[in-house]
Amino acid sequence: MSTKDSNKTNNHETDLIANLQYLKLPHIREEFASTAKQASSRDWGHVQYLANLIEGEAHKRQDRAIQRLIKKARFPVIKTMDQFQWSWPTKINRLQINNLFRLAFIGDKANVIFLGGVGLGKTHLCIALGHAACMKGHSVTL
Repeated sequence: MSTKDSNKTNNHETDLIANLQYLKLPHIREEFASTAKQASSRDWGHVQYLANLIEGEAHKRQDRAIQRLIKKARFPVIKTMDQFQWSWPTKINRLQINNLFRLAFIGDKANVIFLGGVGLGKTHLCIALGHAACMKGHSVTL
């Protein structure tokens, strides 16, 4: 490759990086070169290479959106159902609670109320339900 061709390549790459910066496509800007090497070694076509870059950008945007929703919800701590202790209280309807996590009540525009005494896990369930809703792209306010 001649010096002239090398300069053209560098100019194209510099322009590409500037345009990706302007278009706010950070994943593609950071990964286009390494993905190009991967595409070359795996004999990907142009469309597969582009699809791979765009898929990564979409995932990154989705992750950032979820993180913004979680931050906006201002949860005091993050709680999930994996952390919930089903052994206490002893008379909790586990199937009904698990059904809430399908989040069908959001589409139905219905309310959910947890009612019970102190220390039964109502706050834990509320936070876990809100967190699950954020993970599905819903805005939550506590």
